[in-house]
Amino acid sequence: HRMRLTPLLLAASAAAIVVVTALRPQLSPSLESNLAAAKAMCAVRTRAGLPTTLSTSSVSRRLTRVRSSEGSGSSGVDPIMLGLRAASPFMSLLKPVFKPLSKVQAGSYDAAATQKLIDADVLNNPVVIYGYTLSPFCTKAVDVLKGAGANPKVVDLGPEWIPGLISSQGAAIRAHLGETTGRTSMPHIFIGGQSIGGLVEGTPGLLPLVDSGNLNAELKKAGAI
Repeated sequence: HRMRLTPLLLAASAAAIVVVTALRPQLSPSLESNLAAAKAMCAVRTRAGLPTTLSTSSVSRRLTRVRSSEGSGSSGVDPIMLGLRAASPFMSLLKPVFKPLSKVQAGSYDAAATQKLIDADVLNNPVVIYGYTLSPFCTKAVDVLKGAGANPKVVDLGPEWIPGLISSQGAAIRAHLGETTGRTSMPHIFIGGQSIGGLVEGTPGLLPLVDSGNLNAELKKAGAI
């Protein structure tokens, strides 16, 4: 069911690129470069339904990491997690596009009140996940943390970031997280009051903590398990 969302998410990403392209006179050269790369990759992956920039060796490395940390089924591989790991570099290319777009979506909002909402979540819960209900990245992040014995507080910003689906408060939180942490992509995970980024990447990211064997130690330190 979640896998069928992939074409929809790609289409949404393409829509975001179209919106930002309309603002092109305001874009920096570096954002222009990211936008051009994202356009090309989005077109290829929409047609193929697969990330086409990964070499055989990189796919092998990702497959090895998935086998070691997310075994499932007779093959020991979670195909959804494998796909999310492979898709992460593509999503990272869109970050410079999403950050200015998040400000446009949020419009004028009360930054102080939004920070209070975030502080209330992050400082009073060992583990917090900001995310979207339709995002497989967010769903898997919850699964990984619950599998480790934690009970994260999940803050739902809306079904997705697409206008009309994200709530006004969710848009404000997303934009404010972008301002304070530099990260507007979801999930955005906090452990022990500290941002660790998202599912696949970040500071260091949830799966890198799993891969390094440090997730349980971080959860224990935060009092989550």
